[in-house]
Amino acid sequence: MSATKIVRIAHNAVTAKLLDPPQEVRQEVQRVLSYKVAGAEHMAAFKSHSWDGRANFFDYVQGTFPRGFLQYVQAALAKIGYRVSPVRKPFPEPLGPELPKVDAFGYEGRYDYQPEVMNRLLRHGQIIAQVATGGGKSRIAQICTARINRPTLFLTTRGVLMYQMAKKFTAMGKQVAILGDGSAQVSQEVTCAMVQTIGAWLSEPDFPESKDPAAFAKQMNRRKKMIEVLSRFEFVILEEAHEVSSETFYEIMGFCKNAHYRLALTATPFMKDDEEANMRLMAVSGPISIHITEEMLIGRGILAKPYFKYASLVEKPEKLFRSSPWRRAYELGITGHVTRNKIAVAEALRARKYGLSVMVLVQHKEHGNVVEQMMTRNGLRAVFINGDASQAERDQALRQLERGEIDCLLGTTILDVGVDVPAVGMIILLGGGKAEVALRQRIGRGLREKKSGPNVAFIVDFADGHNEHLLKHYLQRRSIVEGTPGFGENIVKDFDFTSLGFSPVELAAA
Repeated sequence: MSATKIVRIAHNAVTAKLLDPPQEVRQEVQRVLSYKVAGAEHMAAFKSHSWDGRANFFDYVQGTFPRGFLQYVQAALAKIGYRVSPVRKPFPEPLGPELPKVDAFGYEGRYDYQPEVMNRLLRHGQIIAQVATGGGKSRIAQICTARINRPTLFLTTRGVLMYQMAKKFTAMGKQVAILGDGSAQVSQEVTCAMVQTIGAWLSEPDFPESKDPAAFAKQMNRRKKMIEVLSRFEFVILEEAHEVSSETFYEIMGFCKNAHYRLALTATPFMKDDEEANMRLMAVSGPISIHITEEMLIGRGILAKPYFKYASLVEKPEKLFRSSPWRRAYELGITGHVTRNKIAVAEALRARKYGLSVMVLVQHKEHGNVVEQMMTRNGLRAVFINGDASQAERDQALRQLERGEIDCLLGTTILDVGVDVPAVGMIILLGGGKAEVALRQRIGRGLREKKSGPNVAFIVDFADGHNEHLLKHYLQRRSIVEGTPGFGENIVKDFDFTSLGFSPVELAAA
């Protein structure tokens, strides 16, 4: 039996480098770090067979690759008989307590995975924590920040998430600054920032220096200043990390040269259609180190047990045909489908009968307005919020739902992420669609642990079958649910509220 061969890889926070590797090691690293270029089949070089349509994250000549791929490369080399010997300086020592107090809840046993994420981050330096919606990603971020206790950058693409986490970090006693949404402040402790804002500061002038020397110098100075700011951070948190796989984000992380600690938090990594976009995430944050599933969280009672119903749609809308194009099909078969909308109202009325609050999720403002009016006409206290609503209006609507002042909250995609949704009894997925990331987020809106009564949630979707596009999307949504442990075994023909422990409630007089 041949002895295990050793290959040395030196690395810092951004780049890894093979040290005097044999040819087969270079070739293997090149193979595992290659990807199919999106749209390659339409390019002349591919069509002429002078290029195979693939590109690479590995610099073959220099022997370098993004540090986030280190564990991935290490595993690949082990399969061909090589053991990796890392060459690096020790990670900076964490400066906070081993089990930091970030709120009043402590470390209850069923949440033991939260400090475990912290422990794996300290061990590996750069990781992805794949945590199902409802698993407490924000609290994990707080725990890791308090433990590492070094200059921290919380990075997101959504302003609502930026402000939400700024409040949480401030409540921990941290000095917090906002870098985004018109603010350009930086803190020595925690800076909550938006990718778009940092990207704008980093952008180079799109005109020659000779055209406007003063403007050119100003933009280059802004870029230089931002590069210096990014070099100060020693810990970067990537919230909703599946959204931050662009070239701009990749460039930002390349300038975080002292951020040896990197934590990507997402329920749905590597779900882009673009291979390069998926690989960029690992390139800057490392591989998945821990996976907290819906099934585990449901089993521990952290998430409510969901029951799924796919409402049948026997009546076909007039002028909707199997071959109708997508936009026309959506207008007739989703937003304008009167029977479909009536079913949503009927399900909301049933939920109210058993004292359950309801959230209805749509994709378009016009759809939400129509259904809100239908609900109001049928005696439901309903409020619709969309992208035009201010943050104060959104917060008020959520408080009304939590206090029982309204029966139903309708919302567009603004409710998908970044809002602290109260425990909801029923989710009605009225907007159709096929995207897995969005579907899981929307289902997750209803899975928050219930404060009273049975810890279950009811999810209503629709068996759209009168058009080939709508049917395909319905089948994709259903397939995702069927393939998810903790979800798929709970698909029912109808909800049996009584057998699940619910009793009709007496409704207050109007």
